[in-house]
Amino acid sequence: MVKYKKIVLVDDDADDRQIFTEIIREIDEESVIETAENGLEMVAMLDKLPEEELPDMIILDQNMPKMTGKESLIYLKENPRYQRIPAIIYSTYQVRDFYKECLELGAQDVVAKPDTIQAYREMIEQFLVAH
Repeated sequence: MVKYKKIVLVDDDADDRQIFTEIIREIDEESVIETAENGLEMVAMLDKLPEEELPDMIILDQNMPKMTGKESLIYLKENPRYQRIPAIIYSTYQVRDFYKECLELGAQDVVAKPDTIQAYREMIEQFLVAH
């Protein structure tokens, strides 16, 4: 059973956004996924939404221009309106201190960015169901 129906994916890579969207729709066609290219775009998107339309989960790529995944996470967790929304960071940057710091800042999880379609599918299934 899919736990999170409304998801915001923040990633500057158009291919990654497309892969995510396609896999989520294959897993659960009723899920809604919105995308943003960076943290600033995410902030603008969220600020326009009424409370009842806020996402159930936000997935953040770490390496983005203008506002990184970690900076976006800090914004979310410092803002009372968004604190309750689970946020996951995924990145090619997998240094232990970075992982620990993001968890301490409030990330639900920090995971390695997949390098195959199957790995993306497994990661997304874990996000949607297990957390």
